[in-house]
Amino acid sequence: MTRRLTLTSLILSGALACFGSRADAAPPITLKFAKGSYGVMAQGHVTPHAPQQVFRVNVDAGQVMTITFAGGGPMRGSVTCQGGVGDGPYAGTGNSITIKVSGNCDISVGANTMAHEWTGDFTLAVLAYRPQ
Repeated sequence: MTRRLTLTSLILSGALACFGSRADAAPPITLKFAKGSYGVMAQGHVTPHAPQQVFRVNVDAGQVMTITFAGGGPMRGSVTCQGGVGDGPYAGTGNSITIKVSGNCDISVGANTMAHEWTGDFTLAVLAYRPQ
């Protein structure tokens, strides 16, 4: 009986942990570059219960992407692109990466919870250009 209860507890704990970890997860917010534009901006909002937001941009191989952000408290971000290209964590001061494979890049931006939790707004700017 104890063995059955332990197994049931483990299964329920695992199921609840999976459910809890996905409960606050939202799909990425897609950002699109206007025709002829080299950049896009987005506004976000963070709380202690939703400290990060994920944005998605589509970029081409050979472009250089620069990411910067600022908000009402200490911030942290990272980027993951196709082909294993990524960077972070960083503080939003203008990190650049060279895109190796065309496709989507997911940019995670929000409160730096290692500093302290806060609630407020932030602005994200993403530039993408092909070096000459």
